[in-house]
Amino acid sequence: MKRWLTCALPVLCLWCSCAVVNEYATGEPSRDWVVFRGSPSLCGYTGCALPDAPRLLWSRAVHTRTVAAPIVYGGWVYTLDRKGRLRRFSPDGDSLTVHDFKTAVEASFVVDDSTLYVGRIDGHVCAYSITGKKVIWDFETMGQISGSPNLVGDHVLVGSYDGSMYTLQQATGRKTGQVVTGYYINGTAAVWKRYMMFGGCDAWVRVVDLVTGETTDSLELDTYVPASPAILDGVACACDYNGSVYEMTLDNGRIVKHRRLASATGDCQTEVSPTDGGSGAESGVVSMPTMTREAVYILSGERHITCIDRASGKVRWRKMLRGVTGECSPIVAQDRVLVCTKDGHVSILDCDNGKELWHYETGEPIVASPAVIGDRFYILTSRGTLLGFSD
Repeated sequence: MKRWLTCALPVLCLWCSCAVVNEYATGEPSRDWVVFRGSPSLCGYTGCALPDAPRLLWSRAVHTRTVAAPIVYGGWVYTLDRKGRLRRFSPDGDSLTVHDFKTAVEASFVVDDSTLYVGRIDGHVCAYSITGKKVIWDFETMGQISGSPNLVGDHVLVGSYDGSMYTLQQATGRKTGQVVTGYYINGTAAVWKRYMMFGGCDAWVRVVDLVTGETTDSLELDTYVPASPAILDGVACACDYNGSVYEMTLDNGRIVKHRRLASATGDCQTEVSPTDGGSGAESGVVSMPTMTREAVYILSGERHITCIDRASGKVRWRKMLRGVTGECSPIVAQDRVLVCTKDGHVSILDCDNGKELWHYETGEPIVASPAVIGDRFYILTSRGTLLGFSD
């Protein structure tokens, strides 16, 4: 029997447009990076191009532990530290403390129409108006929030350690839907068309219809899912903690086909059979896969990034990084990969062969995803230092 329960409370008036921005639509530079993976589908791809020869424009240190990824809205960079202090940085690096939530925050956050949506360690989700400089609404769950909220239509999606994925009305914070799993939810729900997908500590990946609120399908992986899945063009990828990578094809809310793209081995040997078992990984994998139409990029083992061809399921290349891998998943910007390590190395690699084109050492740990806009990108270290790079 499947280990899931869908609350009887339906998701009302959710669909509206419910359209996910197509990351491949224009490839034109953007001034905004409103969610920690660049789009609600969480695929980690952007049409923006990374600078050919990046240089450090500025760095600003606040000396407070920071886990949440930076976001960019209207050209301004927003960060939220472990103590709950929200800061705004100008494109020139000038900073201002905007608000103090006075409680611990580790989850990344999301912005829409001058409103930030924040999940906190104390289990509260709140909407903060940038222009009004006040909290508009506050919703309490029964467990800590470790994954970023996501937005679809006029609703907010957020998972909690109380074992539930909530759907909240964006304007009021009123609960309109709840999927109860009974297990911790660490990651963010990825959105594609009218469906969301998320994993949890029970090893199941679930697909939920955002119109009806019903769980339409689920798939049990080998072990628990510590991070978020990614979706592109109706195909999803997810990693389990052992390091296995699964590809799932969606059709009308159903997982109509799935396969194991990579097994849980240190050398990331690929397997195409969905029933093949994997051996033990070198270390637990807590990062997300990054998807393009041609390939999937994953952090594998303790020091490697691996590029897997989606058509053949074979490894294109595997690159040893300068540092130890961690939670910071790669970002693909056109034909280049931006990847950060847990011990502070930042590299840009060629998508075709994995060749390192550029490198920078911050000297501080990195767990937060980078933000990429226009002709620049931002890196935020775990010690609270924000670095801006451009040509």
